[in-house]
Amino acid sequence: MEKASDRMYSILIVSQSEQLNSFVKKVISGAHFNTIEVRRSAAQAAQELLNRHFDVILVNTPLPDEFGGDFVMDICTRYTSGVLVITPGDVADDITERVIDYGVVVLAKPLTNRALARNLRHLIAIRNKMRETEKKVLTLEERIKEIRIVNQAKCLLIEKEHMTEEEAHRHLTKTAMDRCISKKILAEEIIERWE
Repeated sequence: MEKASDRMYSILIVSQSEQLNSFVKKVISGAHFNTIEVRRSAAQAAQELLNRHFDVILVNTPLPDEFGGDFVMDICTRYTSGVLVITPGDVADDITERVIDYGVVVLAKPLTNRALARNLRHLIAIRNKMRETEKKVLTLEERIKEIRIVNQAKCLLIEKEHMTEEEAHRHLTKTAMDRCISKKILAEEIIERWE
């Protein structure tokens, strides 16, 4: 099983400041980020997000085409990435109030290596929890789909073969075991035969 410490992550830095971009790259070097992309504006970042998913999106406000608050709220409603906003200290409280309900972490400038590293680790930990939840949701969705298909096949056996529900269930279970296939595959064959 893959450990969280072995995973690699991707980060999109949205910032027009070369100084901050270099600072962030220095802080995250060796911190399990295998993809580091930099875009200088909200528009460029939005275009990049259409092509690729990122684990973390770091936004350094203000951006050249907007301050960044609306952009951050928009990406939080569209994507599951962890979002970190770096903003001037005099507006940090206002920005925090505006974006906190979206799960955004806000850091005031000037930044320290320690604060940035700690908050990035926090976002990665949250992202790992989200990955696990996404896996569970997919598994549940697949299981629900399988149950629906099997139930549809049972209904067809009851209707077309005049079986009872118990007989249809036993038929699906036994036949699937005898043929070494899943009940879902057998159910799909039954549905295909009658439709």
